[in-house]
Amino acid sequence: MEIRERRREERILCVLGVGKINGQLCPDTYLLNFSSVGAQLETGYSLAVGDAVDFDLSQEVDSPGEQGAYVFAGQVMWVKESHPEQKRYRVGLSFFSPLRETTRILEKFRYRLV
Repeated sequence: MEIRERRREERILCVLGVGKINGQLCPDTYLLNFSSVGAQLETGYSLAVGDAVDFDLSQEVDSPGEQGAYVFAGQVMWVKESHPEQKRYRVGLSFFSPLRETTRILEKFRYRLV
């Protein structure tokens, strides 16, 4: 039996800290994979399928020579509990607009890629 890949774009595995979700600080929230069309987060922040989401990756701590943050916007496509006892969730996002610079953005954080 052949397993068929359902993703349109290859996801790049990573573990990057997310600063904020929808303007709220979210400690212990991580970007786990990333592509030009979507991403997966792990968080304790409560989200539901269909929610609009924006999140940021800040370079300030990791790359002091380059200030600023990348902000991404999309919609929640799925939510799964990753650790029920700790109320943590894995969240699949689809970006509103495809990103053209996925690889270049992740290169800024390259030493933290999985």
